[in-house]
Amino acid sequence: MANSNDMLDNTIRFGLLALIAVWSVMIIAPFVGVLLWAVIIAVSVYPPFMWLQGKLGGRSGRAAFAVALVLLLLIVGPIAGSLPDIIDSLRGLVADLQEGNLAVPPAPDSVRDWPVVGPTLHTVWTEASSNLTAVLERFKPQLRDAGVFALGSVAGAGLGILQFILSIVIAGVVLAHHERAISLATRLLARIVPASYERYLQLTERTVRGVTTGVIGVAFIQAVLVGIGFAVIGIPGAPLWALLCFVLAIVQLSIAIVVIPIAVYVFSNHELLPFILFLAWNIPVLTLDNILKPILMGRGVDAPVLIIFLGAIGGFISFGFLGLFFGAVVLVIAYDVVMSWLDDQSSEKTENHTSVSL
Repeated sequence: MANSNDMLDNTIRFGLLALIAVWSVMIIAPFVGVLLWAVIIAVSVYPPFMWLQGKLGGRSGRAAFAVALVLLLLIVGPIAGSLPDIIDSLRGLVADLQEGNLAVPPAPDSVRDWPVVGPTLHTVWTEASSNLTAVLERFKPQLRDAGVFALGSVAGAGLGILQFILSIVIAGVVLAHHERAISLATRLLARIVPASYERYLQLTERTVRGVTTGVIGVAFIQAVLVGIGFAVIGIPGAPLWALLCFVLAIVQLSIAIVVIPIAVYVFSNHELLPFILFLAWNIPVLTLDNILKPILMGRGVDAPVLIIFLGAIGGFISFGFLGLFFGAVVLVIAYDVVMSWLDDQSSEKTENHTSVSL
């Protein structure tokens, strides 16, 4: 009878624990992405945070606030700086449409020679230059679908930016209590891999920083440089175009997607010399990631750059932005486990061969 009561008690306990675990997962699920981004941000900016904390006399709260404020300015600043130009451009576009003053310049003859799309594009462009209203009416369904897609993309980007801002705020809180956070991470890994927790903690930390500097760092450098070029040449909304280049570079798409159309705009609206200088500035920037990325991604990580790169890209394809980091971490740890296993096998064979020889 006692055994039956104990079994019933244990079943109830396990059931309650399982119920609490399920409820906890359901409650925290909407914030998982934000919390993971907060951890990634905190790990990535930990070295400059520690340097700043030393300069501030060990005041971790002030250092964390300063770091979070700088990150927020880097995200919100370009958007806020571009809003006046965007609003003015939209007002001018609406006024031109209402007054019938919107005109499309004639298509250059060279467009006809472009591969695949050249003839069709030249025909549509020519029609638009002579009767823009008729062309807009003909493509009205496609334009409506494109507008719906654009609005959805803008809404999704806005939500993503808000989530990222929240992640920066949480990262600031984590940095302000970094000693407690490091202790918690160490204790958790010590329970999972008691023999190698320090190595895996260090490997994870260095891999996250390597991906941050190799992917996000290079993307930031490229965005700043093209943004300077856009601002100097007088492109409307230059900070926002630079921010778009930053996003494209993070997702491993070429910023040429933005730079080339803007170069065409510069060619159409400026003299030849400014256009040549614009190209001379931006062409090296387009190739910058091919030089810096291999150098920065593998720095401090005991794994080939190819492993880190494949993990980051494969993780992004499978899981989105967060996969950039977790894919790299998982593949680097898997590589380390396999290499340790191979080294153990080689050591055992050497010892066996030595004992047989003796």
